[in-house]
Amino acid sequence: MRIDVHTHVVPPDLPDFATSLGDPRWPVFRLEGSTGRLWKDGAEVRAVPEAAWSVDRRLDHMDKVGVDVQVLSPLPPLTVDWADESYGFAFCAQVNYGIAEMVQRAPSRLAGLGMVPLQDCERAICALEDAHGLGLKGVQIGTQGGTRELDDPQIRDFFARAAELGMTILVHPLILGASVPWTTRISGLPLTFGLGMTTDTAIAAAALVLGGVTAELPDLRICLAHGGGTFVWALPRIAHAWAMTNDVPLAQQMRNVYVDTVVYDRANLDHLIRVLGPDRVIWGTDYPLPAAAEQTGELLAGLPDEHAAAVSGGNAARLLGLSP
Repeated sequence: MRIDVHTHVVPPDLPDFATSLGDPRWPVFRLEGSTGRLWKDGAEVRAVPEAAWSVDRRLDHMDKVGVDVQVLSPLPPLTVDWADESYGFAFCAQVNYGIAEMVQRAPSRLAGLGMVPLQDCERAICALEDAHGLGLKGVQIGTQGGTRELDDPQIRDFFARAAELGMTILVHPLILGASVPWTTRISGLPLTFGLGMTTDTAIAAAALVLGGVTAELPDLRICLAHGGGTFVWALPRIAHAWAMTNDVPLAQQMRNVYVDTVVYDRANLDHLIRVLGPDRVIWGTDYPLPAAAEQTGELLAGLPDEHAAAVSGGNAARLLGLSP
């Protein structure tokens, strides 16, 4: 099987809280023919093709490129972990219901990840449980829980509940546009896309691994988007410093951490497989972002036979509980 774990959708029937609440920070999705436009803060942040909301168009693409299963997750700008908790919960619920409806249209070809208002642990757990009840396989979160880092004790119960339910957590950076909110030294699209997003992912990964979340919850399943960002590349230095004050090897803290293959370069993919092992690298394309989807698909060509089946589908099937 070829299972793409990193694809995004925008359910078309989203509440327009930007209008009803008079708050332009809320994402608004508008259809213009075969193009969907996502607006936030009064500006268009993403234009997506019909496959972002149409199951039929998505299946057409999957058949064309030879993908057996896609795992649908919310387009990252839909994340509302800054919002009032009650409205955030309502927005997440509508997104999750929309994704579940898409999956139900083609349950043998699609699986889904929902979203939660992680700024409020109790509501996040409720949203997680609702997503589980809808048949979703996990949830996508950002690199923080509101303003809290992911190892904050106040959101530990959320991760514990995810482990109990067997719900996979996809950690995805949320940086938009050409600036990074936590520094003025990274700006412009190349650096924001290349350094901002990958560093943001690495900080989140460090909180989960070095902050004890993955060790405390060995049944928790974490998948880091974009190859884990810069975290895997920095592991030798991190592990060296970790060993100075810790008896447990850092690698043991990472046994339940997976990464996808959205790294744009075959040498990078080979590095991930070498460092983490072929059983914890999972094919993903960032579809419907065209360049990422095309380049990531090409990376699988020529993988050794002993790695190809695992990376292209076997690892994802095991992680998400998907049947061949």
